[in-house]
Amino acid sequence: MLTLDMQQRRVPFSSAFRLLLATLSCVLLLSSCTPWWQDIHPDFTQTFVDVNRRGDDDAATVVYDPVLRILAVGRESGRLELWDATKANSRIMRQAHSVRAEYIAFGREDGIVLTNSVFDNSALDRENKGTRIWNARTGELLHALKGMWAPGPIAASPVRSLFVIADSDELLLYDHTRRSVVGSRLKMEHGGQVTALASDGTSGLIAVGTSNGELLLMTLNTSGEAPRLETLRQTALAPKEARADIHALLLLDNGKRLISAAATQNGVFEWDTATLQRRRQIPTSLSTVRWASYTAGEPWMVLSGTESTRGKIELVDIDSGVAWRYKANTTAPRAVLLPEIRLGLILQSGGATQIKYLDQK
Repeated sequence: MLTLDMQQRRVPFSSAFRLLLATLSCVLLLSSCTPWWQDIHPDFTQTFVDVNRRGDDDAATVVYDPVLRILAVGRESGRLELWDATKANSRIMRQAHSVRAEYIAFGREDGIVLTNSVFDNSALDRENKGTRIWNARTGELLHALKGMWAPGPIAASPVRSLFVIADSDELLLYDHTRRSVVGSRLKMEHGGQVTALASDGTSGLIAVGTSNGELLLMTLNTSGEAPRLETLRQTALAPKEARADIHALLLLDNGKRLISAAATQNGVFEWDTATLQRRRQIPTSLSTVRWASYTAGEPWMVLSGTESTRGKIELVDIDSGVAWRYKANTTAPRAVLLPEIRLGLILQSGGATQIKYLDQK
């Protein structure tokens, strides 16, 4: 009986051990084959600069995902470029829109990139105007939303596979698992065009900025048959008659802090999301901010604009309040930060240059 009992106990142990070995084998296989587990290639940034030398297609926007290790560039021509930063020279190019691919967002967990262009086609061709969804690794077009008026900013929502997409002064929800828009559109109360979006997975907050300087905090209600956006708090940067486009929004510290970058001079502010009260103004030198962005998870804001009549890139350290400035040969440069290698890239006039922004004194 003792022998039989011992044999019976060995069976589940042996099965569990084999399962553990199989699991470890799968993990090792994935870690050796999946590029986003790898470091940025030491030659990537220099290759990027060399390939972009003497280019004639300016960057409309640029975004880097530090987990996927993919750099996405939207060009004035409407072209989308996907660069695998784990390789020395790996670029995929697609004609995403007819002109100016100016809004890009990553769906990291779904392995996708979403693009929009306000100026894509004409108002008479609304049937074919809308968001494009791409495989982030292969550049394959997975889906295309149609019937939009003025496609704008995009953000992954706190719920996996659900994305918030702006269309002029309305917000819609795209479910990538269904490949369709779900729920009803939400229209901005005061009619301002949506110009910036951000979200935080821990707090569940979604931040919205508009062309008339309105700032809203929302949450996603998924308790009903279809998900819906609900407004929690809202405020304004300036009187509603003044145009003060909010170019970028960044949620930090698990959604406790919100950073907004607007078109007006000294228009970078920190907000307490619990009350939506302004905590402080972060000083900048730009007289006009034309574009703003950031790298996910990093407490930095990248500003592009003019100081007097000269083009400038300004990198703002949110925590310290220190801003570092770089000259540009155009009034519409773009820049992106790659914190893992302490480097940034400035894109201007079709070309690119490297900056060692974390080595400044």
